[in-house]
Order: sequence, then C-alpha cells, then structure tokens
Amino acid sequence: MKTDKFLHYTKSLCPQCFEEVIAIVAQKDNEIVMKKTCPMHGDFETVIWQEGAEGYLRWLDYGGIDAEGLAKTEEELEKKQPDNAIFRQQAMQQPAAAALMTTDRCNMDCPICFTRNKNEAPYYPTLSELKEMMLFYKNHAGAGAPLEFCGGEPTLRDDLPQLAQMAREMGFDYIQLNTNGIRLSEDVGYCKELQQSGITTVYLGFDGVDEAPYLYKYGRKMLAQKKKAIENCAEASLAVVLVPCIIPHVNDGQIGGIVQLAKQYMPTVKGVYFQPVSYFGIYESDEKKHITIPHLLNEIERQTEGEVKREDFFPANYEHPLCSFNGFFLQGKDGRLHAITKAKKRAYAADGYKNIRSSTKKTWRASNQKSLTIAGMAFQDASNIDSSRIARCSIQIIGKDKQMIPLCNKYLTNDAEEKMYGGIN
Repeated sequence: MKTDKFLHYTKSLCPQCFEEVIAIVAQKDNEIVMKKTCPMHGDFETVIWQEGAEGYLRWLDYGGIDAEGLAKTEEELEKKQPDNAIFRQQAMQQPAAAALMTTDRCNMDCPICFTRNKNEAPYYPTLSELKEMMLFYKNHAGAGAPLEFCGGEPTLRDDLPQLAQMAREMGFDYIQLNTNGIRLSEDVGYCKELQQSGITTVYLGFDGVDEAPYLYKYGRKMLAQKKKAIENCAEASLAVVLVPCIIPHVNDGQIGGIVQLAKQYMPTVKGVYFQPVSYFGIYESDEKKHITIPHLLNEIERQTEGEVKREDFFPANYEHPLCSFNGFFLQGKDGRLHAITKAKKRAYAADGYKNIRSSTKKTWRASNQKSLTIAGMAFQDASNIDSSRIARCSIQIIGKDKQMIPLCNKYLTNDAEEKMYGGIN
C-alpha cells in the first residue's frame, strides 16, 4: 500500500492478541492512518483522521503538541514513551471527571455497549462499597471533582437517590447521571426525587431525531420516551446533555437534526456531546468504520447549514487533542446559535483539569440561560488505541481496587470481543 507521508511513531496494540506493537502514523490518500504489524497476526491499518497532514498537525499544535517533538524513529519513541501507558491500570494524570460504576444491570439489550459482558458475575455493589470508592476518588482528585453515576443503567438501583444524597453529603456538588432515560420518562416524581437528592445533570443517550437509530441500537422505538425524559427533567429542574453515539450509515446524517432538537429544548438541554462509535464492549459490525473528529466537525457545519462552523471549535489541551473538541454557543434574538469560542493555539497545562471542572459546572447546570455546549469525545478501541493519548486521559473510572483507570483502557476489547481487563470497574 502506498503511503504518501510518514509523520511519527507511537505505541499501540495488536487488536487480536493485545501484544504491544509500534505503530506508524502517516498520511495516505489525504487521510491520516495508523499502521501496525503484529508478528503473529499480521498487518493492520485504521484511519484516525479524515483529513490530510496539514490539518492533522495544525489540530495537534492548537492542542499544545509540538509536531517537531513527535517521535521520528523507533529509538526516539523508546526515549519519549519508555512505558506503554495502555498497560497501566493507574491513570497518569488527574481526572477532569470520573465515573462510578453503580451496576451492570440494564433494562435494555443493546448490540453496542461499553461495559456489558454476560460471562462475568453480576455487579451490584452495596452503598457502603460505593461510599468507599467515592471517598477514595474525593481524596485522590481533590475537592470539587465532578462525579458521574454510570452502569449498566444506574436507575435500576432503587437506592439511587440515597446514593446521590450520600455523595452530596460527602461534598460532591456536581453529580451527573448517565442514563438511557427510560425510568425518567415514566415518572416525573422520580426525576424530582433525584434532583432533590443531589443529581444536577442528566447525561442522556440520544441518538437521532427519528426512530431508525433507536431500532438499530435498542431494537425498539425510543424517540417519544427520550423526549418525555427531557420534558420530565425540565419539570424537575434537572439539566440535560444529549449524548449521541454516531454510527456510520446509521445516524451520521442526523447530526444537524440533533443540534436543532437541542435548541428546541433549551434551556433544559445544555449540551450535545457527540461520541463517534468505538468498537469496545459488545458490538455488531462486520466492518468497523470510524468517524473521526474532522469529519464530524465538517458534518456539523454542513448539516446546520453554516449556523455552527468548524472554526467555532477548539481541541482539547489537557487530554490529548485527538480525544475531544469543544465549542460554546448562545442563542441570539434571531433564534440562531452564535459562537463565543474559536479555534486557537493553547499550551498544555498540567492543572488543566481545573478549568474543565469549572467550565462543566458552569455550563451544564440548570439555568434559564439559552446556551449550548456542542462537543465530542472520540474514544479509542483496539484498532486505533494510542499510548500517548492514554497517558493524557482525563475521563477515568473509579476502580474498586482504589485506582483511577483510563476509560479506553478499561473497556478495551479485541476482535473476538474479549476484554483486556475484566469486570465493570
């Protein structure tokens, strides 16, 4: 295969056996690819950036990475990355936020799931066990760290309000609930109980503006329930962030529609947080195609007919710039979104997690301001995992063994759907 331009080396894994391999990042056919070879399983190639080298290197530069400092030889790589961060269970920097895995129980059976593994023992920790994990996180991350309840489906815990109250009494002043919204859609009283207990924000799976993505992902129609969940959250004074999992040829044509729907539900909806599909956990796909950050940003601009522009977004500079993007918008009197952010170069800051925490609490809480964060996180899987990205992970799992675990590490799954690390947390 013809490679147009070599860019740099990094460390990765074989997607079949999890062996450490050296990966080449190069431009090929006006895209950036990761190429790697396993001595046992052969060659692998994955597109990691749907744009040429100029745009790729500019994005890295804007995110605080000096392209000249990237490893150009294998010897240089060993000096810059002596240890492969993928094999570390302990995260290498402070979390901007962290997930408390409350249960692996779920009221859906989605073909795409980060955490599900039917071969593992059920996970339903006691409130006392969860308290110990929250205490560890608070001591590790410091006062003011955001907390997210995840699963499975956390609302299957009848004691979820008690857990939220416990977290609030421990000093957590921003508690986010990651949910499919089913129970919230059925009971506005439950939504009010969650809010009164300490839940501040609902991180709601929301994959499209018609039923096709829900039929694909859940195997059933869900749009009416999703909208009802938002309406109940509005009545309960809970902020909502819509979280679309963007899957090629399933809902990648609904990106603009999701943004427009979010506008309709402002000020309850405070953000849209796009997550291009990553192939870990359980998935059904014969051909694993990725949607990368530049493609997603171009589609946001195209599908909103220029109301939201690519230049309105900036890359991460605390987590690795290939991991995420962010933009913040206010609704004007004309009903359109107006950006107050622009892409610009920003240096890496070791205490950048503080700014992320502050911004999250400011923009993702219930208020009457008609504002919208449009952002996204490109999680890694075994095909494109990059040690340099793992080293700067900011979204972490609170481990029951008193460790903070990078999310992409934790749910890494090979081509046989075997997890690199067992258990939900």
